[in-house]
Amino acid sequence: PTIGPDEVLIETRTCGICRTDVHIQDGLAYVPSLPHVPGHEPAGIVSQIGANVQGLELGQRVVPHLFLTCGNCRYCRNGHDAQCANVGGIIGVTQGGGFAEYFVAPARNLLPLPDRVPFDAGGLTSCAVITAVHAYRRARLSVGDTAVVLGTGGIGQILIQILKHAGLRVVGLSRSPRSLEIAKDVGADLCVGLSEDDAEEQIIEFSRGGADCVFECAGFALSMKVAADCLRRGGQIVVIGEEAEFPEIDTIQIAQRELEIIGSRNGSKQDAADALEWMAQGIIAPPIVERLPLERINDGLQMVRAGTAHGRVVVTIKV
Repeated sequence: PTIGPDEVLIETRTCGICRTDVHIQDGLAYVPSLPHVPGHEPAGIVSQIGANVQGLELGQRVVPHLFLTCGNCRYCRNGHDAQCANVGGIIGVTQGGGFAEYFVAPARNLLPLPDRVPFDAGGLTSCAVITAVHAYRRARLSVGDTAVVLGTGGIGQILIQILKHAGLRVVGLSRSPRSLEIAKDVGADLCVGLSEDDAEEQIIEFSRGGADCVFECAGFALSMKVAADCLRRGGQIVVIGEEAEFPEIDTIQIAQRELEIIGSRNGSKQDAADALEWMAQGIIAPPIVERLPLERINDGLQMVRAGTAHGRVVVTIKV
């Protein structure tokens, strides 16, 4: 692709596969103009620099913040970049992305990738890692609180690492035994299968009366009901997973138990910068379960669609 004076051409090295890529295939939530190159978890090196760009060098390792924001609305001014009222596009979602040898980004959207963070993990900053960081910050949690991560796939595994570093007691809740094994490996104190008859009871006992917060990474109607059943009075559900389903939570229990339902989408540029620093420090190490060449992109998408990817799947564009 060609670049404008304020843009940068990036030679792609890796790009993660996300469930949103499956949603785009299905026409759910996002319908880009065709032809379209998806891929919104890319990392690469600066290959060409627009005439007006300063502060970047050829060969520099970078990752993008996805949202092409206006910079002027109340959300941009308050640091809520992903809620920009005049967003001009989303890299890899409505704009061309990283499932290709090169992609374009505005210079102001690029963040330096620390040398200590490999390309495959660094690219996940744009979605999986930034989403986990932002979701954690959306909750009001203190040391010693109990948090449940419902859905221990890629984002859930990163959330567990953040929560444990923050001093919380963490429960991993999933239908996948393999995902629960990884959840245990990255620090979950208790792992519970969704299919277990006493799943909610185990969590209530472990948390001494109900969890303070459930991070809902699945987004299904049934999983939202399970999340509510695991909470203490006054507890929070931070909703991260997105599916076209209506939650099975009645307003009686929301009102009488004073539950809070909090949406969480991607994150700000500051969240991204902090995510990269936490990765460089070793606080976050995203589990990557599969690395595939670009020629096998459809195999990777099918793994995500079928739920057989028990962590992050990454496409390697160039070694």
